Amino acid sequence: MPRTSSRKVSTKSDADETPSDPLNSNANDSSSRPSKLKGKKTLTTNDIPVDADAGANAKPKKTTATPTKKRKKTATAAAAAAAAAAAAVEKTNDDESSVASSEQKKTKKTTTTEAKSPSKKKVPKKEVQSITERDELPKLWNNEKAEANKSQTLRVASWNVAGLRAIVKKEPNALTQLVQDYDIDVLALQETKLQESHLDDPKLLLRNLLNEQGYDSYWTCSTVKKGYAGTVVFVKRRGSNAAPTNKATKKQTDISSFFGKKNGTKVVATNPNNDDNDKPKSTPSHAVVDDKLLVPEEVTYTLGKDKHDGEGRIVVLDFPTFTMVTLYVPNSGQKLERLDYRLNEWDKDLLEFVQERQRTRGVPVMWLGDLNVAHKEFDAYNFGAKHLDKQAGLTPQERASFQAQLDAGYVDAFRELHPEAKGHYTYWSQRAGNRVPNKGLRLDYFVCPKIMFSEESKVIVRDSYMLPEQLGSDHGPAVLELEIKP
Repeated sequence: MPRTSSRKVSTKSDADETPSDPLNSNANDSSSRPSKLKGKKTLTTNDIPVDADAGANAKPKKTTATPTKKRKKTATAAAAAAAAAAAAVEKTNDDESSVASSEQKKTKKTTTTEAKSPSKKKVPKKEVQSITERDELPKLWNNEKAEANKSQTLRVASWNVAGLRAIVKKEPNALTQLVQDYDIDVLALQETKLQESHLDDPKLLLRNLLNEQGYDSYWTCSTVKKGYAGTVVFVKRRGSNAAPTNKATKKQTDISSFFGKKNGTKVVATNPNNDDNDKPKSTPSHAVVDDKLLVPEEVTYTLGKDKHDGEGRIVVLDFPTFTMVTLYVPNSGQKLERLDYRLNEWDKDLLEFVQERQRTRGVPVMWLGDLNVAHKEFDAYNFGAKHLDKQAGLTPQERASFQAQLDAGYVDAFRELHPEAKGHYTYWSQRAGNRVPNKGLRLDYFVCPKIMFSEESKVIVRDSYMLPEQLGSDHGPAVLELEIKP
């Protein structure tokens, strides 16, 4: 007799019956309906087996709805394996994606660097020099050579005094000592910062400066701005004109001042009747050079254009066998506000003036003074420093403009005579205390036509050097020695 289930059959409708296993073999019967419970199916009465001999009142047999343990484990393991495989694939994909992304970034960075590298091509740094040692210069000319040639030396000094009144007040004997110690025949000063009224100031007596020492003076002052620019040239008197002029107001105090005034080891000749004392120390007693060759025939104060003449920057001395133009060239300014004027007006008009003067007079024309340019690498102790290209006097434009003047047939006398000389400067910043360590610039020049280096010339450039030991200004004097032939 078949065994029946001891469990009572529920009286609920078929629709409320829920199976215990969603994997039941009769789950696809057309009479079955889905349960409201997610993931489960509802069994109908047809799914419950009934004993055939029991009749209508027989209890239905209980049917086991769970699968076998083996199938359950297999399904669970398969699901776990599938999940693990999926996770592994996802991780692999993520890792590959991460690696690819990293490689893309590296590639992009490399590509970007390569793309940018041409525009960021490194420019070799300028080598910044520091030349503070002053080379020793050979002495190229002396009195014995002049005597042998039966000629005479004309020694010219140029000095930017940065305010003449200050020197006269602080060092009243500075100019006297300078012309005596170095036997100067022509002394050209720039940046005197004077007005005409200062020349006759009874406290300073500037108009009579060096008169007692036997020099005539030629002054030009700024009329457009007070305490600005200004130039003066002192020229030693010769022969019967060597005595002090009537301009002298200083009274003779004793008889010694008539025969000669001592100043250290030097003696200043003031006796017009003593012919030996009238002659320059560099002149041999038997020299045959006419004194007239050593004094200017005419002095003027113009470049020929009014726009340049109001600042008192030029004195032109026409000697019989050459012309000397003393200049204080305009500074381009801290912000280079006058650079265009300097390059396109002053420099060009100066060259035109010099060339025209040389054509009309038929003699060599030279110019000298504070030219406000450091031309070559040896003319600045720190040539190559970045800031120099934007500093007045050191801009590439100013150096090129000066070179253009030289290319027109002129020569920088000092550099021609001493092409490799280093450490020879004429300006040092006082604010930076650069004079003692010799951190300077060469801004003061003698520019001569090439003919003045020829032995055929009546006037020949023989030597040039600086006087850095001369104090009183932020500049030092530069000296040129000329041979004047009879």
